Amino acid sequence: MNIWHDINDDSNEQIQPLTLVRSYPIGVMKMLDGGMGDEKIIAMAYGDPTYNGYTDISELPKHIFDEIQHFFTVYKNLEGKETKVDDIMGALEAVKVIEYCIENYRKKYGSNVINPDA
Repeated sequence: MNIWHDINDDSNEQIQPLTLVRSYPIGVMKMLDGGMGDEKIIAMAYGDPTYNGYTDISELPKHIFDEIQHFFTVYKNLEGKETKVDDIMGALEAVKVIEYCIENYRKKYGSNVINPDA
């Protein structure tokens, strides 16, 4: 099983690739990407005045929620790959996915590699 997870920050700011953004999870989108299971963590940037009041994906306005779901349904079409959103779950499930991934990372690379409290 691959343990790669993308953090999707729904901020109003343009963010360059590989930029670290202090954020918190509000949900997880469980999907199939090229026939394999994949989870997308939906997160909000701390301090974003538009979105920082949301603590769970269920609180998002319907049009924002629909945009996120649509994006992940079609974002790999140009590569000829198929994606399918299976389930969308809230912040508590997102935290469980993150903790699971951190634990698997530590098992593979050592316990001193990641310090999520830093």
